[in-house]
Amino acid sequence: MKHKLIDLFAGAGGLTTGFHLAGFDSLCAVELEPKALATYRHNYPNTKVVNQDIRKVNPSELRETLGLRQEELTALIGGPPCQGFSRNIPAGYRYLDDSRNQLHRTFLEFVQEFKPLYVVMENVPEILKAYDGVVKNEITEQLEKQGYKVISESLNSANYGVPQTRSRAFFLASLDKTPQLSEPTHFGDIRGDYRNVKSCNQLDLLKSDMSSIVTVKDAIGDLPSLDAGQKYDAEAYPCSPHTTYQAMLRYGSTKIVNHVARALSPIQMARVTVLKEGQDARDLPPELAPKKHYSGAYGRLYWGKPARTITRWVFHPGSGRFFHPTQNRTITIREAARLHSYPDTFHFLGTYTDMASQIGESVPPLLGKAIATTILQD
Repeated sequence: MKHKLIDLFAGAGGLTTGFHLAGFDSLCAVELEPKALATYRHNYPNTKVVNQDIRKVNPSELRETLGLRQEELTALIGGPPCQGFSRNIPAGYRYLDDSRNQLHRTFLEFVQEFKPLYVVMENVPEILKAYDGVVKNEITEQLEKQGYKVISESLNSANYGVPQTRSRAFFLASLDKTPQLSEPTHFGDIRGDYRNVKSCNQLDLLKSDMSSIVTVKDAIGDLPSLDAGQKYDAEAYPCSPHTTYQAMLRYGSTKIVNHVARALSPIQMARVTVLKEGQDARDLPPELAPKKHYSGAYGRLYWGKPARTITRWVFHPGSGRFFHPTQNRTITIREAARLHSYPDTFHFLGTYTDMASQIGESVPPLLGKAIATTILQD
């Protein structure tokens, strides 16, 4: 029998996709946001979806509906919303009793009811230290009381073949034996300043059996050029894949979708036109420089490094390093999906901002696959 999973707080399906790539089948997905769930349903039409506030879903009734006995489900996975822990929220607005900090308890209620063989809970890295470790300790202790052996750690996506330096925290629990989180498979310079960048391919690998980290060019260098405001209508791939990563993400896909360049305002176009690869707001002339800006704002990606974290604001150049390395535009949804490690067969639905949110708020699939593979090898 195939390994089965249920995805709570499923979003568009990033974590589900990673587990699918490892060989899992999804029985059910629970997600409140209807637009994200529409994308999930489109890509996983055979999965039962529950579009409801998870606090209103009865775990016992759901288990009965799915016809599952306790300890029959291989993995219960999911990422409870993290706004209450995220460092992107000003410190004055973060507090332990925030309702957004309580949904991990709902997740644990589902664990108690389903008693899956494995539990995977994902969140922002800050959850491991937030409020002096109170939340981390609570999750760990509650899982241990239910008979699980638990480990938790923050993993950087770039060390697992994702062309992006996104870090996420994982709690991995097993009923059988002490689990192990995946060892890094890719190494290289992922933290260097873009002003003093070295090509990843020139770095010595730490181990002979490890790979160099995947770069932006490795990920999107085969996709057709576009102008700002232009859509790629031809759909067909204009060339063969140039890299192993491109070939992997193109596997099974016959067309390019979601490759649309968002239109830029006159000031945005003026800014991107003067910037060179790897430059950002700090390099703009005084007449074009914004008065205030985020780190990396109006930045061009660098071909020879992974992207910084792809956020839900990827469509807005003032919110991060989201300009294409050489073309005068922000990256497209397909390029953002590639940098997030979604296969080209995964199609996003909704408006441009809807799709940007679906990518930015999801787990990079290859990072999820690394976790799932560890489970299967346990």
